[in-house]
Amino acid sequence: MVEQVKHLIAGTERPNVSVHVIPLSAGLHVGLYGPFHLARGADGSWVAMMETQLTAAPATGEADLATLLARWETVRNEALSRQQSIELLKEVAKSWT
Repeated sequence: MVEQVKHLIAGTERPNVSVHVIPLSAGLHVGLYGPFHLARGADGSWVAMMETQLTAAPATGEADLATLLARWETVRNEALSRQQSIELLKEVAKSWT
């Protein structure tokens, strides 16, 4: 698992990658409902993908997209800052080696 954490840390050096860790102290939050992906296209528009244990499907419709963007903001507000997240990941990797 230490290699996975190191891979995440290395990814943060890319200008288009941000890693934000949600601390356990955040407790229950909307991000625990299940995974979803948001990506912004070159034209500035958003696309989204929702996953379950059985399937993955694109979010179709403005209402679904708006819901997922709002959930992302809620999740992001629970997370540590980018720098705090990187520092925590480095501490975790160090403790496992």
